[in-house]
Amino acid sequence: MGSISFWMCLVMTICTWNKTIGCTWMRTLPRSPSMFQVFSNNTITMLQKMGHEVSRESQIPFPDKQYRKVNNFKADEQMAFISHTLNAIKKLYSSGKYESTAWDQKGVDKFMNDLYRQTSELVKAMKTSQSKSVERVNKNMSLHFKFLKNYLKREDYSASGWEDIRTVVLAHLQRLDTTLSSQ
Repeated sequence: MGSISFWMCLVMTICTWNKTIGCTWMRTLPRSPSMFQVFSNNTITMLQKMGHEVSRESQIPFPDKQYRKVNNFKADEQMAFISHTLNAIKKLYSSGKYESTAWDQKGVDKFMNDLYRQTSELVKAMKTSQSKSVERVNKNMSLHFKFLKNYLKREDYSASGWEDIRTVVLAHLQRLDTTLSSQ
């Protein structure tokens, strides 16, 4: 009887171990990047390689205010924000209307796959409920990405329009990476 209790206790400990040490997708040993950071760096590098230097200043405003608010969030709230923003980026690029660009389709596909992997792993690690402040910031970010989508439509999905979007999305990915690093 005692050995059954011991084994049940051991199995329960092993089954809950991952929950107690936290999300391994987001955190690893000190001075080693998490899997999220590896994929984040990959998406940033791929997006940088997809385009070229833009000679004109972008007309698209960047939501710095939202990122400043996120810096004060708890770790799980930041994860919810990161997930929401990555989903918005994925949705923006999933239109597939970038024929006017000189982007390599394989590079775009890899970029999209990495975005998908990041968002799906974050969803697994997140709590379901969100605070009002996270909902407010996410709503403002949704409006920002709606503006980006409308901007592309106004630019008729031109190469220069996509370059403007790529530049803004690159800034988003870099800020998300910085947000994660500050945890």
